[in-house]
Amino acid sequence: MSGLSDISFPSAVNYTFLDEIGRGGMGIVYLAEKHCEEVSDIVVLKTIRSITEKQIEALKREANVAALLRHENIVRSHGLESVSVSLLPREFQAEIKNLAPKTTHGAGQRANAVMDKMRKGGGRPITGCQRPPRINLKKRNSEQRLYLIVMDYIEGADLLETHTSHLRHGLLIPLSLSAFIVSRICRALDYAHEFIVHRDISPENILINNQGVAKLSDFGIAVVAGDETAALAGKVQYMAPEQILKSQSDKRSDIFSLGLVAYQMATGVSIFSPARKGTIREQMQKYELILKTSIKPPHEVCSDIPLAYSKIIMKMLEINPEKRYQTAGEACTDMERKFLYAEGFGPTNNSLAAYIKIAESKFKNYTREDLMQLSFLAEDGKRFHLKRRISKSLYLECGLNMLKQRRVQSILKFVE
Repeated sequence: MSGLSDISFPSAVNYTFLDEIGRGGMGIVYLAEKHCEEVSDIVVLKTIRSITEKQIEALKREANVAALLRHENIVRSHGLESVSVSLLPREFQAEIKNLAPKTTHGAGQRANAVMDKMRKGGGRPITGCQRPPRINLKKRNSEQRLYLIVMDYIEGADLLETHTSHLRHGLLIPLSLSAFIVSRICRALDYAHEFIVHRDISPENILINNQGVAKLSDFGIAVVAGDETAALAGKVQYMAPEQILKSQSDKRSDIFSLGLVAYQMATGVSIFSPARKGTIREQMQKYELILKTSIKPPHEVCSDIPLAYSKIIMKMLEINPEKRYQTAGEACTDMERKFLYAEGFGPTNNSLAAYIKIAESKFKNYTREDLMQLSFLAEDGKRFHLKRRISKSLYLECGLNMLKQRRVQSILKFVE
């Protein structure tokens, strides 16, 4: 290799936008075809709306670190691309600039169908496009540029989508499985925190692929939010107190945010919701008001939440960072030792995949092998409790009062 050690060469990679699959405060998320020398792959292009030079430098620093993360429970990032804004269609420029709310119905199913089509086609490009791309991503000039983060596309669904789907049918994700998802994200954070702080943990950024592997996405993106109120919209709901009150964060802030996700999955109640309505200032004021009242432990909200798991969540949610778990690894170890595997066999990637498949079939299609993967959900090894039903008996008096005070209609309609 010594003869090649100083040699580099350019790569002719083309990207073709296929479908919009989501949008948020910082930009729009697209499914795209990556094509090079008649070999194609499907990736995600996450656009970053107009940002300052200082934020661009911060984004590049974080993206450099994120691109080097290698972990089963982290979505792989492939770095940055950029394109001159003036080369983009005017309609596209307007979409990026305005970022008007838009619901992308069925985007996940369409994206999965594209992947399936590519596999059946032997990896040949969906577009059949051998012509040069319309936009030259390599062209450099002094114009304003649109930055895009390139990431792996994960076939599956995000945790918010899975949780919301359950709520529509009067269900919550089984406690051991939601705790398992949280534990895997703890493992991801424990590894990543050696290099980077995420700063934007939320159910939308937790993906579950078709093999039951939970993956944390969007490392390095939150750093460009800064004072961008649009980027913060809806994110206050999952921020740690020190992020809101002092504009500072470290790895313990990620632990608090993940604790908020764990609490919501366990009880169906988001502690700082509804935070997606009103101005950022109004959201922060509501946040500060809730902070002045004590957070009710999960085992006082729902009758089926063990004290051991409730204590773990509450330690993740300590207001004072010094009293929280100091590492995500500590939180994961407690979850595994005191709850998930305290009695032996517990959830795995395969069991999570089996459950998701059953849930997507509306609990109509499953095999004996699927049930064997989920044997920890059986009472005395006989009667299965695949469905964690929302009912009046699930919620204790404290929980019922909380639901009414917060007007959690998605749950109250099944409880009342």
